[in-house]
Amino acid sequence: MIKSAIFDLDGTILDSSAMWLNLGARYVSLLGKTPEEGLSDRLSEMSMLEGARYLHKTYNIPYSSEEILRHLTRMTEEYYQEQAAFKQGATKLLSALHSRCIRMSIATAGDSALAMSTLSKLGVADFFAGAVSCNEFGAKTSPEVFLAAADLIYAIPEETIVFEDSLRAVQTAKKAGFFTAAVKDISEKNQEDLKRCADVYAESLEEFSKRITELLAMNKNSQ
Repeated sequence: MIKSAIFDLDGTILDSSAMWLNLGARYVSLLGKTPEEGLSDRLSEMSMLEGARYLHKTYNIPYSSEEILRHLTRMTEEYYQEQAAFKQGATKLLSALHSRCIRMSIATAGDSALAMSTLSKLGVADFFAGAVSCNEFGAKTSPEVFLAAADLIYAIPEETIVFEDSLRAVQTAKKAGFFTAAVKDISEKNQEDLKRCADVYAESLEEFSKRITELLAMNKNSQ
């Protein structure tokens, strides 16, 4: 039975993928440099700090990786303060889980404090025990960030469902023993592989909210 849930933020519950896909290229362009083709794909599998290091090295940027990280974080802060919005069905799904006493936390590639302030702005921060960031625990190619998010809510993988929009993140979470729920988003090109890999898949969070009983009834014996 599912007792806990871990949510990715961008592209999963927030409609923010376009901002992230363009962030690196925008930053490089602001510095008067030409972004390489496929830059967003390269950065998508990195934490923000890893991405900052990549930009520093690849584009010979005259700032340290830590300074670049601060610049990128400031750009995302402006976006979240002015434009951040939920994907369709997010509020309904989160409310349904909260009403059933499902413990929840966030595992994000971005800044954890910014994630919580954004959720506060959107009125659901109290649903979550907190957020952990890939900047602290590494990219979602390894399970540490999911395990840290589970620790926040005193959860074990076998009783926890991870909501994600990324194939690589779903693969990582599933290998670590979590249940996985994948939602369609523009940031992931391999939707068929994502659908096959995840324990459950939906075109929208609205669909998941209608399947809440099914989601919470999942157990390893039925997999």
